[in-house]
Amino acid sequence: MGLFSRKEKDDRPMTADDLNQRSRVDGIRYKELEVVAQLVKLGADLRAPRHALFFLYFADEASSAPVAEALRGAGLSAEVKEPWEKIREWAVIAESRDRALIPDFLRDTVDLCEELAAAHGGTYDGWEAGLTDAEAAARKGK
Repeated sequence: MGLFSRKEKDDRPMTADDLNQRSRVDGIRYKELEVVAQLVKLGADLRAPRHALFFLYFADEASSAPVAEALRGAGLSAEVKEPWEKIREWAVIAESRDRALIPDFLRDTVDLCEELAAAHGGTYDGWEAGLTDAEAAARKGK
């Protein structure tokens, strides 16, 4: 069974409920693994440290400030951003530049973001990561 396998001999398309289930291999949710699979498809080496961003939103600064502090305590940089024209909520944007996504970092960070958002009345809105400079250069050279 591979990293992205849901279960043996199950070829049906994944439903929204399936995507929220956790992989038996590493405990990462399948919706996160789908993003990771796209990175691999683009040429990402999952062992390579890379830049990753995590997005959380809150109704006010009082709710967002302790979340940013907790994320900093977990080893991420985190910034609180005031609402602006396109985003009408307070945003907490957390980032890491020096960690490989899987297995533990992605699972643990997503879980932490979800827990903090729930505890402070906010919303966790997902994450993004890109290729490293070397991976992007290799892809461009293809």
